[in-house]
Amino acid sequence: MSTSAVIDQAKLDAYYGQFTSEKEKEALSVPLRLVAAWARNDAAGVAEVFTEDGSMILPGDVYKKGRENIRSFMAAAYAGPFKGTGVTGRPVDVRFVSDDVALLRTHGGILAPGQTEIAPELAVRSTWVVVKKDGQWQLAGYQNSPRGEGATLRW
Repeated sequence: MSTSAVIDQAKLDAYYGQFTSEKEKEALSVPLRLVAAWARNDAAGVAEVFTEDGSMILPGDVYKKGRENIRSFMAAAYAGPFKGTGVTGRPVDVRFVSDDVALLRTHGGILAPGQTEIAPELAVRSTWVVVKKDGQWQLAGYQNSPRGEGATLRW
């Protein structure tokens, strides 16, 4: 195994953490694919992670339904406020509703251009509804909200 393959495997192992079953890893491939597409600022690649009728809800009253609407929104975002950004995260909960439906919760956020750590105001808690269709896990619904110092609602 090459050195880069060992490093990549170490990164994957760290990402999966306690979620080590093959089924968990398959479902958790969805956030990994989204992160990879985002790293390329690839709006079509982000949209392809979603089901055809998938939905995305983000802070700031953003609600997009369907791949084309998600692709269009992300293309505009990469041309503007998200230009050069990345995203990162780690799973904190994986629950299977059925063999083909899982709820994932991650903590992560947006990485400003050139940054490797999430600024507090860009930290989020995300919920992912992933479904397995035709042997491929896809994102049916995604929603995030600010967390930590970036959260706006205080009790």
